[in-house]
Amino acid sequence: MNKTKTCAAFILPLCAATLLSCSRTPEGILPEKKMKETLVDMQLAEEMINMDASTFQTNEEKTALYRSVFRKHGVTEAEYDSSLVWYGRNLETYMRIYRQALAEVQVRIDALGDVAPESVSESNGDSLDVWVFRRYRELSPRMLSNMMVFDIRPGTPYSSGSTFVFGLNVWGITPQMTQPVEVRLHAVSDDTTYTVARPVRENGYYEMTLKTDPVKRTQRVYGYVRLDGRQEAYRKIYLDRLGLTKYRYGSPAVSE
Repeated sequence: MNKTKTCAAFILPLCAATLLSCSRTPEGILPEKKMKETLVDMQLAEEMINMDASTFQTNEEKTALYRSVFRKHGVTEAEYDSSLVWYGRNLETYMRIYRQALAEVQVRIDALGDVAPESVSESNGDSLDVWVFRRYRELSPRMLSNMMVFDIRPGTPYSSGSTFVFGLNVWGITPQMTQPVEVRLHAVSDDTTYTVARPVRENGYYEMTLKTDPVKRTQRVYGYVRLDGRQEAYRKIYLDRLGLTKYRYGSPAVSE
């Protein structure tokens, strides 16, 4: 992918003059509605890369994610690049679509939960429920992204050696589905990031346990549940019983 053109979708270019926009796009250029929807998912892809740099370390990995957006919307990379050039010459139209796309991205982010993650504080007990988002989600081809993202940054770092257990119930997976649901959990302690990941290929309840260093406090816990963008043989995937529990170091509940 031409990275320069892709970045132009998110950083408005400086131009000597603003050209008048057209009410209709010419042949080979994405219509306004499809362009906006594609921009939304491209922005979400950028957010995913920024949040999970350890997974998307190479240009090949990043390009594969961008191409999954193209497959979802049924457009080619060439069509997208040509559309960026055309909309760049019709800035009034481009800026209107761009603002709409940013608004939809913000709605998606705001919908992650009703409680600010920073409001979760440490407790004196062995365990603490730190999940501040809704317990039920859906992943659907009609949604802006086949991904549920969460990010928790407590006002005061969690105690040294904390263990985090992420749980979820998955249903809606069919035998025809060839690509698994990917679940990933990260914890950041000082200059170290701990990671666990697993594929989910069958319906059922799953838990993932992530232990941190006994002498380091945790400043951030984040992750995602993602359905591969190439998946076509499904209608909806349902997630419920979502939860994230923090255990103190040495807690009997997580001791080996």
